[in-house]
Amino acid sequence: MQVDYSFLAPTKAPPDIQPQLKVAIAPTPGFTLMSLACFVEFLRLSSDESDFSRQIYCSWDLVSHDVNPIKASCGFPITPTKLFGDPKEYDYVVIHGGLLHGNNEIPPELYQFIRDAIAANVPIIGLCTGQFVLAELGLLDGKQCAVHFSLAAALRQNFPDVVAVTDVPFVSDGGFITCPGGLASINLAMHLVTSSCGKLRTQKALHYLMAGRGFDEIQEMREDPEIGLKCLDQRVVNAVGMMRQKIFEDSSLCEIAKGVGTTERELTRLFRKHLDTSPGDYWRKMRIKSAKWLLLNSNKSIEQIAFECGFTDSSHMICWFKRMFNVTPAKLRRDYVKLGTQ
Repeated sequence: MQVDYSFLAPTKAPPDIQPQLKVAIAPTPGFTLMSLACFVEFLRLSSDESDFSRQIYCSWDLVSHDVNPIKASCGFPITPTKLFGDPKEYDYVVIHGGLLHGNNEIPPELYQFIRDAIAANVPIIGLCTGQFVLAELGLLDGKQCAVHFSLAAALRQNFPDVVAVTDVPFVSDGGFITCPGGLASINLAMHLVTSSCGKLRTQKALHYLMAGRGFDEIQEMREDPEIGLKCLDQRVVNAVGMMRQKIFEDSSLCEIAKGVGTTERELTRLFRKHLDTSPGDYWRKMRIKSAKWLLLNSNKSIEQIAFECGFTDSSHMICWFKRMFNVTPAKLRRDYVKLGTQ
């Protein structure tokens, strides 16, 4: 059955104006789809009335050296809309990165497009891990660079002259803007739209994005002490974030400390000061809580759960589990199942 939705379409032609914000987005192979979607969707909603998607106040192109699809980190391919051309056509050039550990080679034409944009005095943005591409060219030496906290150590190790910043959604320094991606891509888009098109366009897009409960629920999760962490020291916050990312991985406290820009000894001092516990105990409790959830919400064996939660063996997990909950994993699961059948 064909349903008529034509009544939702625009009722008049768009104004005959030039977009006030023109952006070229150059993804690298393995780029992150979420960052791209957050960034472009904010531009799309800012560019027109309702969600008509016409490029009136803002315009954007996905540019590359050829028309072959570029595969995102999730495996979805996306086709460029335009080939590299004159950067002066744009107000900003966005270098959109993604996976760093893959075998995806960056085409030399992309590096040349960056050089051409610099020669044309077009501001360049490093989004997600796009700043690593800029750092490879020496463009961020001596400059502050917004980077995801989990990649700050990699930035410092490979580019010691770049100043890693992990506690803000984006940084503007010396003609370059950097953003760690994810939801921070919305903050970046807000900044560009407000600067080029005014607050009215930004407020219109925000109204659409935040009309539902999604953002409220995200904020509630961040404020939940079991999921988020309120701490004045960003190193502690980032360390906890890295611990959560490495529940499964076999990683050391030394690596966690290095990843947040400090030493294991200093990290221990900070945890005791702010959380009244050691990093090791905090991380272990995090793994035990994860194990408990899997125990009660899956059919996985205790051995498999121990492996997935980073314990050397099931006996090790059972020992700490009993210390924390005063019951063995097997008995807790039996009691839980029995309760559910009553």
